[in-house]
Amino acid sequence: MIASLSGIRGVLNSDLSLADVARFAGNFADAVGSKEVLMARDTRSTGPTMCRALAGAIASRGSTVVDYGIISTPALFRESRLTGRPAVMVTASHNEPEFNGLKFLEAGRGIGPRMLDAVLRDEGKTTREFQGGRVRSAKRTSYADDLVSRFGEKSCDGVRVALDLGGGAAISHAVKLMTRLGCQVVSVNDAYGVFSRRVDPVSDDLSLLCDIVKKKDCDIGLGFDCDGDRLVVVDSAGRKRSGDFMLAFALMEVLAETREKNVVVSVDTTQAVDDVVGKTGGKAFRSKVGEANVVSMMQEKGARIGGEGSSGGLIDGGFNYCRDSMLAALLIIGALKRNGRRAYGAVPAYHQSRMAMKLPRAKAAKALRKLAAGHRDTDGTDGVKIRLSRKSWVLLRPSGTEDVVRVSAEAESQEKAANIARSFSARLKEMSR
Repeated sequence: MIASLSGIRGVLNSDLSLADVARFAGNFADAVGSKEVLMARDTRSTGPTMCRALAGAIASRGSTVVDYGIISTPALFRESRLTGRPAVMVTASHNEPEFNGLKFLEAGRGIGPRMLDAVLRDEGKTTREFQGGRVRSAKRTSYADDLVSRFGEKSCDGVRVALDLGGGAAISHAVKLMTRLGCQVVSVNDAYGVFSRRVDPVSDDLSLLCDIVKKKDCDIGLGFDCDGDRLVVVDSAGRKRSGDFMLAFALMEVLAETREKNVVVSVDTTQAVDDVVGKTGGKAFRSKVGEANVVSMMQEKGARIGGEGSSGGLIDGGFNYCRDSMLAALLIIGALKRNGRRAYGAVPAYHQSRMAMKLPRAKAAKALRKLAAGHRDTDGTDGVKIRLSRKSWVLLRPSGTEDVVRVSAEAESQEKAANIARSFSARLKEMSR
């Protein structure tokens, strides 16, 4: 089981038990002290069982559980924000189907370190008096209506869109929403809980979606993960584009409609963001990797916009304080409506190579210090990021939960980025001996 600000994840009845689920949920209910707690889930087969344990524990504390059933994580964030209620999403996000987990929210935002400590506490066996809460079903969220209000009915009329919904929660709203906006939609992998590709669209080649875009002459293809917060774009030529490309594209659009020009992104996000933000007169700030870290720095810097390129995630704090794939998709579709397929060519694009190498954490830390000492232009925000030229960099970042160092490199060509990643991986391995 892994527990972090991003959520608690594990394999049910292996390293995550129903007793754990009930304890975490009860602790959360005690800590927030709310009369109502919202609950939703993605489409994993263990979701209903975990929801029963979750709801029972929260109800035993006297709170009413408002069950939204299957909706996306961004939809639950939005509902928590509008109602001011705490919420729990039963999801393991982009992890494979055998995993599941819990993501805790307070008033539309992820929890902080103190609340995480409260959720994880273990007071041993205690005797509690049942306080008589209940569970009620919610008919729907306002998420789709709010997006339609933002973009306008039929505002994307005629744009041809292919959707790979990945068997996940985006099925609950994606086709109907885009149809209301006027898109011509074809969808695949649109049966709840049927996973015919990898859950994470960033890791999958999305070959079926690429083929459909070409065969149906679509303007765009969109691949979602299980809880609907990650997004990958396939362009009109049927090419899968990186999450960094998608984020840069979405940022171009959202910055054009807001006066606020400063942006916060994770330290491993493409330098294309700097190009985009620089043209508006704004500044790009870099946080540690992870949605919670990006959001924390957004609040610190007073920035409305943020994101993470590696996961294809745009965060617009004016709408949602989480990665919101559907919001990003509609911003991009709006650009295609106005400018046609040439809109893809207006996005500054670099090439990334990402890999992971096994290395004990103690050895990794020592080797990274040596590596950083040999370079002038380094950034220690999260691991060691070395700027090699105006258009290339490498980031070596130890995992916080396993003996792995993640290596990310960016350059003007895919070959150069891959060579940089391999070269620095080899140097790090040599320095760790």
